Amino acid sequence: MFTKQWYQRRVRATTKLEFMVVPGSPVLVVELIRPDLKYPLGFSVKDGHITTLIRGSIGERAGIRIGHRIIAINEESTVTSDHDTIAGILLSETGRLVLKTMPSPIFDLMLGYETPLYL
Repeated sequence: MFTKQWYQRRVRATTKLEFMVVPGSPVLVVELIRPDLKYPLGFSVKDGHITTLIRGSIGERAGIRIGHRIIAINEESTVTSDHDTIAGILLSETGRLVLKTMPSPIFDLMLGYETPLYL
């Protein structure tokens, strides 16, 4: 594995390289409170990815983010679930709904859907 010093020596002449460690987990835990089915959650999902978000909706107020992948609903993993299963759970649940999400690019890298670009 290459070190920070190795990268600095290799690119010193051409560009300034700065490394920054960002603390925290990429997983976002969001708690939605939906009193009744007549209240929409306010976001769209396509294959587990959050694609749209309505301003002022239950989802936006709870902290849902566009571009995230839903990885769990109420502590049950949705990583291998298909679109219909995820949509069915979200459309039928009322009361307290806990979603775990993470940014889609990180999710894709972790599962090997994308190959990282090495410097």
